[in-house]
Amino acid sequence: MDLRMFLVVLGLVARTFGISDLELEFAKEYNSKEGSVRRKPELRLDEAWLTINSSVNFNILLFSLNDQCWKCDPVFVDIIPRYSIYTLKVNTTFGTTIYLKENDLTGTLDETFCTFHKKFTESGDYWVFVSNQEFIHHDCKLLQTNDPLPAEMPILYVFGGLLIIWVIGDMVVRLDRKYNKSQSVNITDPENAPRNLRMKSLRPTQNGFSDISEDSGTAHDRNNSPQQYSTHNKRERLKSLDTFRGLSLMIMVFVNYGGGGYWFFDHPPWNGITVADLVFPWFIFIMGTAMNYSFRGMMKRGTPRYKMLYKVLRRAILLFFIGIVLNTNWGPVNLKTIRIPGVLQRFSLTYLVLGLFEVCFSRYDTPEKYQGRCWSSLRDILLFLPQWFLALGILAAYVCLTFLLPIGPCPTGYIGPGGLHDSGKYYNCTAGAAAYIDIMVLGKNHIYGKPTPHIIYQTTTPHDPEGILGTLSSIFLCFLGLQSGRILIYYLGHASRVVRWLKWAIITGAIGGTLCKFSINDGWIPLNKNLWSVSFIMVTACFAFILLTILYLIIDVARIWNGTPFIFPGMNSLVVYVCHDVFYRFFPVNWYMENPMHWHLLLKAVWDTAIWVVLAYILYRKRIFIAL
Repeated sequence: MDLRMFLVVLGLVARTFGISDLELEFAKEYNSKEGSVRRKPELRLDEAWLTINSSVNFNILLFSLNDQCWKCDPVFVDIIPRYSIYTLKVNTTFGTTIYLKENDLTGTLDETFCTFHKKFTESGDYWVFVSNQEFIHHDCKLLQTNDPLPAEMPILYVFGGLLIIWVIGDMVVRLDRKYNKSQSVNITDPENAPRNLRMKSLRPTQNGFSDISEDSGTAHDRNNSPQQYSTHNKRERLKSLDTFRGLSLMIMVFVNYGGGGYWFFDHPPWNGITVADLVFPWFIFIMGTAMNYSFRGMMKRGTPRYKMLYKVLRRAILLFFIGIVLNTNWGPVNLKTIRIPGVLQRFSLTYLVLGLFEVCFSRYDTPEKYQGRCWSSLRDILLFLPQWFLALGILAAYVCLTFLLPIGPCPTGYIGPGGLHDSGKYYNCTAGAAAYIDIMVLGKNHIYGKPTPHIIYQTTTPHDPEGILGTLSSIFLCFLGLQSGRILIYYLGHASRVVRWLKWAIITGAIGGTLCKFSINDGWIPLNKNLWSVSFIMVTACFAFILLTILYLIIDVARIWNGTPFIFPGMNSLVVYVCHDVFYRFFPVNWYMENPMHWHLLLKAVWDTAIWVVLAYILYRKRIFIAL
């Protein structure tokens, strides 16, 4: 009897007498062997070992089902030979249900005799002992022979270290400012902006307050006191808006650089929401907030509407063009397969539509003009009813196209991932109307070919998360950002601003939560970033209103934080975004790592993000602020 057969028999004896300690000792002894006895595959990121110790006289068919695979059937994984010890790798990102089925000598498939669910731990070593006893009683026990540290531990260490560095850096910056106070220039005042930085095609913003597509302008930051209003008539930039934009951008860069390989820093396979899903909508939101000041400034200066229209068209075209250029950053350009949609393209179209709204309907009023009216508490809404009707009409068009548009062989109103979803009934129906419109208008070769569900759901139909249909809902999200900016303009008191933002957070959060039934998959309209579903934009708007409120209170009201380091990339968001994309493959931003673990990838992502924060800080110190 060879050693392998001896170990199998030992496992059978241990299981027969129901002695779990013997099973555990057996597994540890097996793991201690070298050479041909220990045949375990090398583990990589988000993987663990699952060893099946079979002492039955039939082959075992192993199936698995990922928790994220909504309405899917179990997927065949492998065959476990009879009287064998077989080790395979299992994914640790999400929970998994394992099914063991009999496969007798005739090849017929029997019913499942063992099922268990587990959220495996990364680098864990799991064992299942299968004997006649388990087969008869349809029961099996999962053992773990080791106790690895949680994969999330590096986050605590890395971000704890970053907090310490930030505190020390903030102290250094404060001391530096205090030392150079007599020589400093107030860059928040447009009158002090250096004239030698003016450019023809790309120009600094008038006050260093820039957006990826829009000058953010300035805002009066005053208390309710009329006396203060009359005596303190200096324009002051709200640092919270720059910080909001910079925070969103830095999280976006961190996520795009891998986010340490953690699932919550990546997009979900289909329904659901993670940290990675928040940043793009937040940027859309804050773009709307900033647009108020640009158009209000042009109206105040008496800019003709045709010049306003030219400015809108110019910015939209440039943004779209830059987005197309960035889409070609990954290799030789083939015009037959170039991707047309993209992040900047979504910004471009969203800005274009809302910019046209403002060109047609924008108005300049002083904040005090309607204070005596009975409806003054709603003036930020009632004065903009035409825009509200148009924005709601666009949102209604999105809903109608999503749920009423016939989409060929696929069921009308289908919003699933296709592939394995719903037992594979709608395999080629990924994203429903959203993908159908993109394919009809742009063609399969000009949209993103590997959407997030392609791994778990095994989809083959292309779908672009920045496609045409989702632009409609992003327009409404940006319009909610416009609404947050109108609150800043028409209500001068801190309390009135905060209360209204929180009311909007409650309204949008309640709508989004109701539509998704506060669940991942069971709602009428689930949270879905791929589709930019109504529930998704409402929930992300809710978080945006809350975040804006918190930053406003901490930075502009209490003044206990000045927004560093996020305020710096917030002032040059276009430069940072383009550079982080263009130099993605270049050292010192990127380099090869063999079989990296989470802490390797986390440190690398933090390093990469810090590079662009430093660049933004250098531009800030040199008073260079570039926008379209």
